[in-house]
Amino acid sequence: MDSETILPKRLVNYIHDMGIRALDHLAENVGPDLRPQAVQSLAEQWKAMSTEDKEKFVDRIATSVVEVVAASALLPVGRKVGKKAVKSARKVIKRRAKALKKSAKRLVRATGKAAKKKAKKAA
Repeated sequence: MDSETILPKRLVNYIHDMGIRALDHLAENVGPDLRPQAVQSLAEQWKAMSTEDKEKFVDRIATSVVEVVAASALLPVGRKVGKKAVKSARKVIKRRAKALKKSAKRLVRATGKAAKKKAKKAA
């Protein structure tokens, strides 16, 4: 699933930006004697990465975070709340399916009309 269709784009961008800021802050401000070995190696590798590699790394992490946030939003807290969550999720899925069907029909119509025009020109 595309992370930008699960949650609003502003939230996805915020998660991405905060990931970069957090890793930059960790790499710059925490002393080597105060962090565990795993965090220390992460900070050292973060410093060694190029900007493009940093973006790719944070994109992967942000995608995972978005999926967890979306999944936790759908977890039922109680029976009544669970039913509401499922109902709202169904509505969203139905709307997306309807939009996909409409766009597919438009594409078929457009390609059908183009094929008819080509057939007429060829004849």
